[in-house]
Amino acid sequence: MLFFAELKRRNVVRVGIAYVIVGWLLAQVAEFAAENFGAPDWVLKIFVVFLILGLPLALFFAWAFELTPEGLMLEKHVEREESITHQTGRKLDFIIIAVMAVALIYMVADKFIGEPEVRELTEITETVVPDDKSIAVLPFVNMSDDKDYFADGLSEELLNLLAKIPDLRVIGRTSSFAFKGKNEDLRVIGDALGVSTVLEGSVRRSGDRLRITAQLINADDGSHLWSDTYDREMADIFQIQDDVAGAIIEALQLHLVSDTVVKADRSTQDTEAYALYLESLAMVREGSDPLATIEVLNRALELDPKFVRGHEQKAILYWTAAGFDLDSPTAQQLVYDSAKTAFEIDPSSIVAQTFMATADPIGWTWSIELDAIERALREMPDNFSLLHSYCWDLGMVGYFREALQCSDRMISLEPLAALGYERKAVALIAMGRRAEAQEAWRKSADLGFEIDLINNVFDYLLHGQDEEAMELVENLPAGQDREIVGMDAGVFRSFVESARRPDSGRQYLRDTVPALAASASNYYDATYANIWYLAFDVLDDYYDVIYKMNEVGTSWTNSDMLTYMGRAFKSSGYTEDPRFTPLRNRWGMLDLWEERGPPDDCEKVDGSWVCN
Repeated sequence: MLFFAELKRRNVVRVGIAYVIVGWLLAQVAEFAAENFGAPDWVLKIFVVFLILGLPLALFFAWAFELTPEGLMLEKHVEREESITHQTGRKLDFIIIAVMAVALIYMVADKFIGEPEVRELTEITETVVPDDKSIAVLPFVNMSDDKDYFADGLSEELLNLLAKIPDLRVIGRTSSFAFKGKNEDLRVIGDALGVSTVLEGSVRRSGDRLRITAQLINADDGSHLWSDTYDREMADIFQIQDDVAGAIIEALQLHLVSDTVVKADRSTQDTEAYALYLESLAMVREGSDPLATIEVLNRALELDPKFVRGHEQKAILYWTAAGFDLDSPTAQQLVYDSAKTAFEIDPSSIVAQTFMATADPIGWTWSIELDAIERALREMPDNFSLLHSYCWDLGMVGYFREALQCSDRMISLEPLAALGYERKAVALIAMGRRAEAQEAWRKSADLGFEIDLINNVFDYLLHGQDEEAMELVENLPAGQDREIVGMDAGVFRSFVESARRPDSGRQYLRDTVPALAASASNYYDATYANIWYLAFDVLDDYYDVIYKMNEVGTSWTNSDMLTYMGRAFKSSGYTEDPRFTPLRNRWGMLDLWEERGPPDDCEKVDGSWVCN
């Protein structure tokens, strides 16, 4: 008891409490600083370790020393009647109260004020799925002599059909097909994809005869929940899909609401047209040229001109080709025409309605596009392509917190697809969370989008970390340097050093960037070459390129990617530049902000929108 009384008299307890509270506050400040300055994770960890190590030292000094009017003295040298520990204790009490008040204010602000309210994605998707009702559809094994197109396309059709079941979480195509041709234990696959069941099977096609086997596996223990074999005519392909879906519903004891219809789409009765359509789905998955895939669809539509899903798929493919294989204004018209044809055949087509709205060459506005995508997501909440479009649009108009939530939804549906991480990285970098954005781009690169590493390079350059940017490029595998930054690593070092010269750097970029754009093999690379202006803070030339591309007068331009990246990399000063104002005034963006509320980087001041 005497020892504890002495601890109290020497203010050791008070010092310990004060140290813990102040240390916690310092850790919060350090975490905020680390996120915004892109510090490596180890910096914060070392800081916290030092804080922890400092606690026993603080307690030791509180025990061994005393603060007196003459300064800090060893406690044993202070006469008891001259001790002022009670006065020091009172001061420490006030300090503890003050620091606790600051900590309380911080916690309240962080919970209720720190993050502006964003609309929950569940308001749009409205799907809540039990974790134990989930499935991955693996690509069916092709047992025929031809290519895998039919088997792969059928697997994707089954995946899309099962996605209509409200109480079943279905992992997307990219993640499921990542295991094609791999003799992996199904329990390992289930764990990697986060699902409780796996559907696998095989397809043999001989003329008009089909032999399809399917089996549903419990991913926890590898046991069979259901299996069946179908020996049918090709004309029965839709009924086979219905039978498989029905068997899975029964095996997993899923309960459908009264208005839920889980039946294969029968928008064509021409089996050859449908086989060509399945081939187009497989070509998309393999990353084939969109224009070559459209040629396959055109063959299907020659057999059945009223095949709605064929026209829908053409609209999607033209949208994919925009700004890459096709000039954006040209692609916009082709998307609209394909969607309009599908709509005329089937006015209830959600895909047709959505793409007509998003590609309307005359009446398009941001409000119309976002409203159309949100309506479609209410009908098809697990549609990965729609979610990707939605995330992109949210970033374009400045709702980055919503875009982050949207990208997390993408990742939950497709844990092994790079696109979700790509969209997440852009939202994070726009929110100032550099370290997390860099990590997300690396994850995207690990999943096959190596080109995303160029964004890590840009981020380093924007923050003056030239050596880190050059080291990243120099450490790439052989050949990837040219693929990612458009030049060899040695040339890139010279490029950075030349661009940084105060007297000639700007002119060097003006001479070099157009040459890089001219040597590009597609519209995307030609456009993206101009991002170097942004990386080296040459905003005049960056805006000149954007304005020149916008002269076409259509709502879709090849400058969309440059505008998107300018808004994301805010440290460039892009949104603070006066030339940003005319761009945000185009196509009803200000009207959108009035309707939905201010974006994350802009506010209304004295009746005018100010962005920073």
